[in-house]
Amino acid sequence: MDAFKIGNRWVGEGYPAFIIAEIGNNHNGDFNMAIKLVDKAIECKADAVKFQVKDIETAFAKDLLDSPYLGPNSFGKTYREHKQAIELSHQEYAAIKEYCDRKNIIFFATPFEVKSLQFIESLAVPAYKIASFHLTNEELVRAVCGMKKPVILSTGMSSLEEIDKAVSILRETNTTFAVLQCTSSYPANDEDIHLAVIPEFKKRYNCVVGYSGHDRGISIPAASVCFGSKIIEKHFTLDRTLKGTDHVLSLEPKGLSAFVERVRLLEKSIGSPDKRVLECELAARKKNRNY
Repeated sequence: MDAFKIGNRWVGEGYPAFIIAEIGNNHNGDFNMAIKLVDKAIECKADAVKFQVKDIETAFAKDLLDSPYLGPNSFGKTYREHKQAIELSHQEYAAIKEYCDRKNIIFFATPFEVKSLQFIESLAVPAYKIASFHLTNEELVRAVCGMKKPVILSTGMSSLEEIDKAVSILRETNTTFAVLQCTSSYPANDEDIHLAVIPEFKKRYNCVVGYSGHDRGISIPAASVCFGSKIIEKHFTLDRTLKGTDHVLSLEPKGLSAFVERVRLLEKSIGSPDKRVLECELAARKKNRNY
């Protein structure tokens, strides 16, 4: 599988890397902040924005939801109150999807359970993301495949055997898919990134490959294109100092813009594997070799 379409955008070999501004919950439950994030992603020339949609009572165990959650990033006294505070309503997600359509940027989302998947499907999204956390959730993976849309699979905290199992379901259901290298550490240290896995995924699964980054900065995710990344996902925020767990590992607008520029520069410089004398070298060759 060399390439496929997400909306009106081709993704894969022969096409520029598909850059996803992962908003996730960095809107902090604020609709206006979510819209501003979309606007900034457009300004930064991202190809898509992605959110995370959850039915809180279904997605998390009751014991976890009832437990105290009193850290510096907490929005409530319990984990339930915290999660409820930073989740947008279905009506707000629908309005954001409509706004993205009008602004000509691709909107899609990660479902945390089947109930949220059914809601996301009602928005007519062009693709789905399966988060690393859910790679081993066969019920959810099969349900996502049942939507007959392209699927982007993240592989953090997963063994090759677990990834093989998820990919076998994708193939069994004739699902178009991509596999992303990911390290589920927040933020991830440089030595734990392992970009070299990306071409190994390409060989093992013969699919579109990419990188989902929890690293700091822009150098590592941009460099992933040199390893064959055709999809790159980076967390995105308006302000890295905002309260919330993902802001610190996210790119601000200035960083996202610089990241997109760096990716496009590297893509241009990769060029062709065909080593030959270039036209731009002929004058130097004539001067220094006299032929």
